[in-house]
Amino acid sequence: MKKLLTLILIIGICIAAHAQSVGSRVSFLGTDGKTYTGTVNEVQGNRYKIKYDGYDFEAWATAEQLTILNTAAATAGGVGSKVAFTAVDGKKYTGIVKAIQGNQYKVAYDGMNFEAWLTADQFSFVGTNTVTAQQAPKTQQYTPSQNGSLQDLENIFEFGRSKGWASLVHENKFKQYTNGLTAQDVKNLVGFFNQAKTASAKFFALKSWLCGDYISELQTFMDEMNTVSETVQQEKCLVNTHRSIVQQWQQSCSVAVVQTYLGDLCPRYVWGLKQIQDYNIVDRDSKSATSQQQKFLLEKYGGIVSARGDNSGKQIPINDPLNDYVGKILGLHFSTQQVTTSIPEVFTKVRSEIDKGLDVPLLIGFVGTDARHFILTMKYRLVQGQYQYLIYDPWDGLCDYVNESSIQQGSMSPLFPNNRISVDYYYTAD
Repeated sequence: MKKLLTLILIIGICIAAHAQSVGSRVSFLGTDGKTYTGTVNEVQGNRYKIKYDGYDFEAWATAEQLTILNTAAATAGGVGSKVAFTAVDGKKYTGIVKAIQGNQYKVAYDGMNFEAWLTADQFSFVGTNTVTAQQAPKTQQYTPSQNGSLQDLENIFEFGRSKGWASLVHENKFKQYTNGLTAQDVKNLVGFFNQAKTASAKFFALKSWLCGDYISELQTFMDEMNTVSETVQQEKCLVNTHRSIVQQWQQSCSVAVVQTYLGDLCPRYVWGLKQIQDYNIVDRDSKSATSQQQKFLLEKYGGIVSARGDNSGKQIPINDPLNDYVGKILGLHFSTQQVTTSIPEVFTKVRSEIDKGLDVPLLIGFVGTDARHFILTMKYRLVQGQYQYLIYDPWDGLCDYVNESSIQQGSMSPLFPNNRISVDYYYTAD
């Protein structure tokens, strides 16, 4: 599973080893598949502030997410090692270690789109010396529950699915992940998720696990959710509430849409963006995680930031950040589709994407101007014979249902009640 943008680092990372002190040189892997390097500038317990090489950017990471440079930390038998094992079907398989948590190893099967967690005694390393569990990075462990069945996990998932919080993508991942679990694995997971105090928090942690989050990340996530009410948990773990992530810069609608898509996939991610009290307004000091991440992503892909209302900056297309982050998590590639047919034909295709569990970015124009704006279509419903689409607008951070008949007439009301719009492009996954 490709790792999602992490809560702390903002750019997703999935590495294993321990940072030591201020001045240490470290490396980490982003979800774009590139390795970045940096320097530890500050240490607070198990948290390390990293100054990126070549970027005017700092971010916090935990020790488990970093690899120290110029040390022997990355030894044979670690992440990337080749392993052989016998699966529950009695057949022999080989694979690659993708992550290590204590005595648990996430292994990607060779030749199959499937990953599973194995203990050290369930496989052997291929072409390396024997490696003991003590060589693995230490992460926070949890105590297995005395009882716990697959039905318990299904009940946690079903709660969120019944609320409309899980798409077909999450359903498929749930089946894929749980299909390879042993009875003990299931007990462990049930005991772990039951640390959350509400049904919503249990589901949000489970949904984030399906997106590839580490147990250590989820432990912190649940501990934080347990300090607030279930209503607050829902508000800060969902992006399809009435007000959500706001475009912080004049040119950042494309990356704000990517943020929102990621948040629709992983509750822990959007929880991190919504930690400040006024998460749904423009950050005038430009210091919030949302604002800093939009700036980083915009500049990473060649854009230039400027304050809202200032057109001196430079916009970027959505394709690269969409594919590098959302696409890698889903294992899909997004393609640009120019609108050359009628609105009903276009939205027939949009509905087919949503039926697959995929959100659909749109690029709209404001008639009579050269302005273009990215928005995100997230759900649809049929009301009295008319299709309505739940659409997110990053400019105001609003999410509301829009009638297809209104779109045909050039309106996105109630999102843009005073503007006549055109739908110019939509983005589908191959």
